[in-house]
Amino acid sequence: MKRGHYVILPGLALLLAAASVATADVFPVPQSVREMRGAHEEIHALRALADGTPLGEQRFRAVVDHDVLALTVVTRFNDGEQWDESAEMDLSSGYRAKHFHKIGRAAGKVIAETDIDFASGQVSWLRDGQRGERTFAFTPDTYMGPMLGVVLADVPETQLGVATLQTIVFRPDPQTYTLRADVIDQENFKVGNVSEPTTKVRLKADLGPVQNVVFASLIPTHYFWFTRDTPPEFFAFEGSLGYGGPQLRMVPQRSATSTAKAD
Repeated sequence: MKRGHYVILPGLALLLAAASVATADVFPVPQSVREMRGAHEEIHALRALADGTPLGEQRFRAVVDHDVLALTVVTRFNDGEQWDESAEMDLSSGYRAKHFHKIGRAAGKVIAETDIDFASGQVSWLRDGQRGERTFAFTPDTYMGPMLGVVLADVPETQLGVATLQTIVFRPDPQTYTLRADVIDQENFKVGNVSEPTTKVRLKADLGPVQNVVFASLIPTHYFWFTRDTPPEFFAFEGSLGYGGPQLRMVPQRSATSTAKAD
């Protein structure tokens, strides 16, 4: 299966405090992130959206050191395909992307790769056996991969429940697009026999006044669930982990000692 052309991997349970991000701007860094000590790790199960068939798992790790947030995400599918992502964000003056790297492997071969240096704007990629390079002038609110999950975790506590940001999409060459995140519901999210009160956030292409349906079809809509704790934590994700990849739901692997309430 082809995956990884357009990926929003949450895999996050960082404790994030409230901040105002209703407009496309650099997202402020919560004090809870700045003061994070030691590594924060999470494991999420991947299940087919249609029937719940297990597809694989995603492992996430976050570390803060000297105002740099380092994120590592490893996504393993049951068919043997694996995607490794690493990202760095500068926390000194709001969330600012520094670097992103992603590589996909299947049957022992590299099938795709992306490398982005946000300071220089240099982007290089491997898609369908073809390599390319391009230089961009990124705005400060441009994020990629697991960075998106970090900044979206604040949306439930904004005054309007809305935020916009920029990301890079490969179709197959890279372009930057504006995405809009908005709170659309509050619901109890069930995992097995336990449920968690959550806020549901939708992430989709910002079409602007033109409402270009063709453009919207290029960028799938994704959904994120965050706990209703203060501050919120990432809980679950629904969508595709790549252009042409399977529609799936990502849920936490909870132990028997989970604090979520049983029905």
